[in-house]
Amino acid sequence: MNETELIERAEALPARFADRVSAETLESLRLMDRGGEYGELAIELAASLARTGAAVTPEERDELRDLLEAMDMPTDPIRELNVQP
Repeated sequence: MNETELIERAEALPARFADRVSAETLESLRLMDRGGEYGELAIELAASLARTGAAVTPEERDELRDLLEAMDMPTDPIRELNVQP
């Protein structure tokens, strides 16, 4: 995954998960997006989803893990996600 693809995928996350995070978290994610803090955005999203138990698909889990790994961010929250088929 090149840097451009990484950025595009990270920028799409707030809209994609908007219905599964709080309004406060969503605003925080949007601020991180505007500030170019894509690694922080991905880890905050994963942690929020894990904390609230929001359902994610196996594909969403894998995408979040791949993004975190590509950005050298911790992947700890991935193990705690509520993965539903």
